[in-house]
Amino acid sequence: MKVMFKAFKQRAISDRKGIVIAFLFAVMTPFLISSCSTAPSRDNMNKAESHYKLGSSYLNNSQFNEALTEFKKALDLNPRKKETLNYLGFLSTRFNKYEEAVIYYKKAISIDPDYSEAMNNLAVTYAETENWDEAVKYFDSALANPMYETPEMAYANKGYVLYMKGDYTNAETAVKEALMINRQLPLASYVLGLVYTKLDNDVAAIEEFKKAIGLAPEYVEAHMELAKTYVRSGNKAKALKHFEAVLEHDNNTLRLREASDHISRLKY
Repeated sequence: MKVMFKAFKQRAISDRKGIVIAFLFAVMTPFLISSCSTAPSRDNMNKAESHYKLGSSYLNNSQFNEALTEFKKALDLNPRKKETLNYLGFLSTRFNKYEEAVIYYKKAISIDPDYSEAMNNLAVTYAETENWDEAVKYFDSALANPMYETPEMAYANKGYVLYMKGDYTNAETAVKEALMINRQLPLASYVLGLVYTKLDNDVAAIEEFKKAIGLAPEYVEAHMELAKTYVRSGNKAKALKHFEAVLEHDNNTLRLREASDHISRLKY
């Protein structure tokens, strides 16, 4: 996802693996980062800020190509604004340019070693490429900063990564930390549901998936997992309802096919 908070409206972006990236909504562009260390002139800083604000506006409207162009211009004029680099990292991941995203995030962190938002986002980028150990490392770095404004994001993301590693006990601990901070975080409930399925506690898993859907009604991953959990518990009617929700809200071909296959078996 996401990590978007501070100067612009807060919003959570769930990626295709379910991870959330937290950002300040403004975006980026994947190109070489200037290594110039000279401070920009006041005129260049003003121009850079104008491009940054325009890029932020485009990003808030999901106009990613336009945002990319504006953030690139902003970076050319002021290479040391950490927020611009953070958004460029986010946009790089949008275009599946993970190596470039890592460069942007690390450059942002080199400017501000306490920039937890970029650390969380860098960790998400490593998770996108299934580099689980590096992901955990940077989630922990983000959480080490007591001034981090949204630690629940890093805790929830870390929980997902630990779940993917098969470390269900520590995954549960991390996600519960997220929920202690913010009970209204759909990802955290979803991941906790996943953990409970691995711990053979389908009753608890159902409750967590339902909480995730209650907070985000079009959360297709939660609908899918809830449906499969209902299949295991023998509740075909409720399973059908949630498989059909996947068909209604999803655009992932593989998941749509899986949901359709389940529906066919349950109906016939």
